[in-house]
Amino acid sequence: MDKKVPGEPLKPAGPQEAGTPLVQYGPLWNPALEKHFRGGEPPVAVLVCHGMGQQVRFETISSVAEAIRTEAVGKGGVVDPVRVHLAQANDDFLARAELAWVDQDARRHQVHVYEAYWAPLTEDKVSYWDTVKFLLSAAWNGLRYSKLFRKATFDRWMFDGLKTMQIGRATYVGLLGVLLFLLAQVAVIAFASVEISRWVKNISTVHLPSNGFGAWLIFLDSLLPAGTGVLLDWKHFGDGVWWRALAWLMAIGEAFVVRYFLVQYVGDVAAYISPYKDSKFDELRHKIQKIGFNVGKVIYGFNAEDSERKIPAPGQTAPPGTVPRYEKILMVGHSLGSVLAYDTLNGMINLDSVLAGSHRVVERTRALITFGSPLDKTAFLFRVQASRPDVIREQLAASVQPLIVSYPLYRPLTFQWVNIWSPEDIISGELNYLRRGSKRRSASRA
Repeated sequence: MDKKVPGEPLKPAGPQEAGTPLVQYGPLWNPALEKHFRGGEPPVAVLVCHGMGQQVRFETISSVAEAIRTEAVGKGGVVDPVRVHLAQANDDFLARAELAWVDQDARRHQVHVYEAYWAPLTEDKVSYWDTVKFLLSAAWNGLRYSKLFRKATFDRWMFDGLKTMQIGRATYVGLLGVLLFLLAQVAVIAFASVEISRWVKNISTVHLPSNGFGAWLIFLDSLLPAGTGVLLDWKHFGDGVWWRALAWLMAIGEAFVVRYFLVQYVGDVAAYISPYKDSKFDELRHKIQKIGFNVGKVIYGFNAEDSERKIPAPGQTAPPGTVPRYEKILMVGHSLGSVLAYDTLNGMINLDSVLAGSHRVVERTRALITFGSPLDKTAFLFRVQASRPDVIREQLAASVQPLIVSYPLYRPLTFQWVNIWSPEDIISGELNYLRRGSKRRSASRA
């Protein structure tokens, strides 16, 4: 085991590649990299899928890598400087952050952090009205199948049969409250749009004042609600006119904030999980899934030239080439990214299954970690795509999600699904609709 001595010159984790000791270029994997870790723990791969909203490339990798590094330091590890590595894969460049440290027992560890970066795909692709339509549809679906202050149920195909899922007593009230709030916001945004149109019209018809403080006051006052005279007569302050004008301006500002949130954040959700009968986002949805799928194929070793080659078990002879041999792989997803991580892992298991398990995806995947995941809500609100229940259709839909097909086959004891959620978060949930049984806690295993 090669324990790092403080002050010792930095050594590359694998063979010397092009670049510098901290920024390297070359193949994702090679025999020398594997040989380097035969005396210690082999590298662990982490695939991170970021959540909804605007994201900066590599920001998610950086956050996860820094969290791992902080934890290693906190446990007394001697941590190397973080390296980055750039390789070519799928006709594109794929970057990763490499963390290496020696723990208190002199064991060396390394983690490679990858990212499925999809944020630019949804930019300016989802309109405000697309988002409103999505939310109204979700609320209507939920209200149809829940009951006011009474328990309700729905059927979902899981683990070789239709399972009866419970809907909480407060679900109906919660959905109704969200629906009313949404309608109120739509009204406020409509009001703001009308007022902004009036502003634009006033500005286009009124000449800018040439000079004089009083002339500018008259011009600015003309942009406020008609007849307030707020800027011209300070005596109106005591009559409440100032407060009415302030409330008017706050309503405009609030409308802008809510509209931005709906388009930039909820709009991503609408594009990815809208019902499949709505084909408007079907191509966009497949592009997002393809990004996660392509990175997953690289990590699990499904290269085009190696698709028929088996990934040998530990201790067996390594195959030639640059196929990664990660023996521990983790999927991590936040918010909407948890849905992509779930889809990616299901896709990897499906791909491995049709290749007779040649890449040992289930065996090598050690965890799926989800933060603030809406998977429970998508399973409930968007499960009904047909006019009436169809058992065969439900069974076919479950077949592409092996994580809800069989615990022994696809969720063995070596695999953990850790879900972190908060009761105060309207997005996250317990994931009761994706597992057998449940216990109410903020961090649960699905």
